[in-house]
Amino acid sequence: MLQNAYKIVSSFEANCPAEFVMKDGKKQKEVTIGIWNPEPDDRDDLYVCLFNPAEYESPGLNDWDDALDVFQMDDILTPDAYEQLQSALFDYDDHFEMALSKKDFSIHPTEILEDELKGELAKKEMRSIEKQQQFDMEM
Repeated sequence: MLQNAYKIVSSFEANCPAEFVMKDGKKQKEVTIGIWNPEPDDRDDLYVCLFNPAEYESPGLNDWDDALDVFQMDDILTPDAYEQLQSALFDYDDHFEMALSKKDFSIHPTEILEDELKGELAKKEMRSIEKQQQFDMEM
C-alpha cells in the first residue's frame, strides 16, 4: 500500500514563504496549502488556512473563507520540526524541501489531508453552483 507523503517547500513569496504539500498514497492526489507569514520579521507567525468540513456543512455559508480555519504551524508541527522550518525559512536564502513524517506532527496529518481533499471537492462543487447561477442569470 502506498503511504501518504508530506513535505514543506519554499516559495520565496514575501507573505507566503513556503507551501505545505500533501499527497494521498491511495488516490495519488496532491494538495498544496500556503504557509503564510504576514510579518516577514516575525519568525513565530507562520500559519495555514485549513478546510473545516463542519463549517462548510453549516447553513449560511456565503464565502469560501467561511469554510477555512487558521492554524499556527507550531500547533501542527512538533517543536523540533517547527524549529527546522523556521531555520530553513529565515536563516538561509536557498530553496529548500523538508520531508515530513508522522513523528514531525503534533496532530494527525492524515486528518489534515482527508479534510483538504474534501475541501478540493467542495471548491469544485461551489464553482459549479456559481457557474449554474451565472448561467441562470444570463437566461
